[in-house]
Amino acid sequence: MQKIQNSRIYFIGIHVLLLILLFTSLYAYSPWIRIKVKEIIMPADKVYTIAHRGASGYAPENTIPAFELAIDMKTDYIELDIQLTKDHVPVVIHDGTVNRTTNAKGYVKDFTLEQISKLDAGSWFNEQYPMFARDKYVDLRIPTLKEVFERFGKEVDYMIEIKDPTSNSNIEALLNEEILNYDLSAHVAIHSFSEASLRRFHSINPAVPLYQIVWYDFPVYKISESYVNRLKTYAVGISPNFQKINAAYVAQAKNSGLKVFPYTVNYQVNMDKAVIWGVDGVHTNFPDRFSEVIKNNKR
Repeated sequence: MQKIQNSRIYFIGIHVLLLILLFTSLYAYSPWIRIKVKEIIMPADKVYTIAHRGASGYAPENTIPAFELAIDMKTDYIELDIQLTKDHVPVVIHDGTVNRTTNAKGYVKDFTLEQISKLDAGSWFNEQYPMFARDKYVDLRIPTLKEVFERFGKEVDYMIEIKDPTSNSNIEALLNEEILNYDLSAHVAIHSFSEASLRRFHSINPAVPLYQIVWYDFPVYKISESYVNRLKTYAVGISPNFQKINAAYVAQAKNSGLKVFPYTVNYQVNMDKAVIWGVDGVHTNFPDRFSEVIKNNKR
């Protein structure tokens, strides 16, 4: 009997050891496992919802109603894009031209504020998305950055994208001026594809957190150490296109001390992936969907 019992103990011991070795190997080679273990031992900080151009899945992008709806949906940030008019006023519009989102054609930089403020920036949405069409969207105006700050103040945080800085000279200084005018340094983050523009802003106001937007054409599993070190001289995080990243990328970026805010994540299955991977937040056109995903992942 003693021999049988010793055999059982030996058998159990071997299998426990094998399980430990298996788990150790998975932990060593699987970023997903490492993230989940870290979540259990040290729960993640808040995961942020960034309403991409406002709640732009439901309302015309970069308009006051889109921002109002995003805030009603309890977003953490409203994301918006700024460009300069001909008379150097920061206005909230994504494209370099007004062609796609207004009833006119031409470059933003060629319109004065008076001219651009007369354009209809809402009817296109009703035509393109009839299921979300509203009468109040007809004849919406392109807001100035000043109007957005005046309307929402410190009610919400802002993620502001500097668009095409080569065509918008001095945009960083003008943006900072508006931020300071409304005492919003603690409520604003800036992101851009342009490293040069972010560096210029950092030299003007180092207190505002900056995020480098990147676009990948192919799946990426790792950021080079040299690029990480360069990023950290001016930015606190990186915003990659979601479809080309993965758990390994997120784990490596976060282990390097960078925050990760991928864009643009609109489907709940991808939102679930992003949360599991351990991102710090996502840019989405549907902030209500992501809020629901975060809530479900906390259960």
